Amino acid sequence: MKINNLSLTVLVLSAVVTSQVWAQEAAGDVGLVNALQGDVSYQGKEGQSRKAQPYMRLRHGDKVTLASGASIRISYTTVSRQESWLGPGIFVATSAGGELLKGNKPEVVQLPAAVPQKLARISELMNTSRVGGLVVRSAKVQTSANQEEVAEAMAAYESMRAKAVPSDVTPELYLYSFFEERGMTDDLKIIAREMLSRQPDNPDIQQLAKAALNAR
Repeated sequence: MKINNLSLTVLVLSAVVTSQVWAQEAAGDVGLVNALQGDVSYQGKEGQSRKAQPYMRLRHGDKVTLASGASIRISYTTVSRQESWLGPGIFVATSAGGELLKGNKPEVVQLPAAVPQKLARISELMNTSRVGGLVVRSAKVQTSANQEEVAEAMAAYESMRAKAVPSDVTPELYLYSFFEERGMTDDLKIIAREMLSRQPDNPDIQQLAKAALNAR
């Protein structure tokens, strides 16, 4: 019994430490890369330069370098701001947005206030969909308050959709996160199909949509 108790204590302490590490790692996240084309690399405050990837998270202080003709779009998860950068150029991602070091200023679009928090979950949802699919939690009981939240989310989506180019799925990713969080499986599947129609050849979107369409 003493051994079992000791093992349980070790497991609990390990879980606590692990959760603290995850929290510390997530604390520096400032943006989600939701579009990428050409040669784009990034470098943290410490470490080597690496090739940027679609739907990766940028951390505060990451230096992003774009070759000539390359482009990157970032939706910030710390401020209601989306930036589109065109190379050649260099900027630093911060919690307040990108700081230009060299090249042209970005094209900036203001996002609805509720969007950053939901977009912050997208990388996590993509990783989950790659490993073993989504486990959608039970839907909330519909109340007037919940219905109001859904209405606000739809209004934010429509506002984003009106400003986005047809191939930009940032508005759909926002609703995806919103519906998944509330267990709204039917709506989640609808928005998954919409993402696929806008980016049918994107493997990341394919995987995320597949996870939603297979959710129960």
